[in-house]
Amino acid sequence: MRTLHGLLRAVGVATAVIVAAAACSSSGSSDGGTSTATGSPIKIGAICTCSGPLGLKGGADTYKAWVASTNAAGGINGHQIEFTLLDDGGTAGKSVTFARTLISKHVVAIVDITNVDEPWAKLVQDAKIPVVGLSTSTTPMYSNPDFYPEGQTENALFPSIIQTAKDAGAKSLGLVYCAEAVQCQEGIDPLKKVGNSLGLPVTYSTEVAATAPNYTAQCIAARDKKIEALFIADVPFVAEKLGANCAQQGYHPIYVVDGEILTDTFLTSPGLKDHLVSPSPNLPYFSDAPVVTTMNAALDKYAPGLRDDHATYGELPSEGWVSGLLFAAAAKAGGLGANGSAPSAAQVITGLNSLKGETLDGFAAPLTFDAGKAHQVNCWFETSLVNGKYSVPNGTKPTCMTSS
Repeated sequence: MRTLHGLLRAVGVATAVIVAAAACSSSGSSDGGTSTATGSPIKIGAICTCSGPLGLKGGADTYKAWVASTNAAGGINGHQIEFTLLDDGGTAGKSVTFARTLISKHVVAIVDITNVDEPWAKLVQDAKIPVVGLSTSTTPMYSNPDFYPEGQTENALFPSIIQTAKDAGAKSLGLVYCAEAVQCQEGIDPLKKVGNSLGLPVTYSTEVAATAPNYTAQCIAARDKKIEALFIADVPFVAEKLGANCAQQGYHPIYVVDGEILTDTFLTSPGLKDHLVSPSPNLPYFSDAPVVTTMNAALDKYAPGLRDDHATYGELPSEGWVSGLLFAAAAKAGGLGANGSAPSAAQVITGLNSLKGETLDGFAAPLTFDAGKAHQVNCWFETSLVNGKYSVPNGTKPTCMTSS
């Protein structure tokens, strides 16, 4: 069963279609190469749900910026990166077709930026092409040994939600979940079990529809039950509307959201801006750590305007950069294209499986990949939004599950 973490995108597609007449892109694929390859190029491919009502183009843009920055610095081991970006529009059939296309191109790695990766997961595994990042919230990222996540995986979502709320001082937790998909309801019991085991009971749960005019009734019910923290398992605009409605009722709980939906729009959202906490898969995009500063400078140079788009740029898009760093670490460890050899997927896999406690200069919790085993990342970075300002309370120190 999938948890709410991986469902938010699918639910987002459904709710966005309901509440807006979103235009469907007619683009089938596009070449996202950022530089002319010289010699024997390092071929990386990406399958992206870049278009459609819940497009993930921001993640693709950050990855392209990493490629451009790396090529400008001389590439990897003397080889330039040739990057191919294919847009499946969220259609499973196109996604599978594009996986086959990338296999035929002999890419050495695939970047997962799609909502529909499960249909082609076995295909690329059989082809022995590793999937290196981007999004960590899909089932293959923690269950398929061919997928290498750069941050916290979906299996650790509920423990991270409970622990983050508990660390924020909450003594009771409520759950507000999407009404558009039955899978959202399926997350209730697992969340309650984790809450009980970690000493933070989930004593209130309710569904909300994206099309509802307001969530006043849910706010009043949670307030009357004295719920101190609310986990909003839904898309950003639902969280923003809920926070505003609860503030109108004089109810100011600690809000908890999945780290991948964090954007700067929350900084001015009534209710949310007052007190919100979240577990982030990687060191958050708003950290002042040197590694984040380096990323920001590169994005401003190679993806100008991206960071100014507050509705698009946030935690999920920044994972594109971290995924690039993971590929670079694997390339170095595996000797990708070294000594004049042709870059190969086998070298990337060798490099990935040799990484032990790799933190990507502090951007990630320690990453260790064991060959032939699924790669679960059970650590996250606790983040906080108080009085309209983001912070990372524990700095570059991640929080981890006590057991996997």
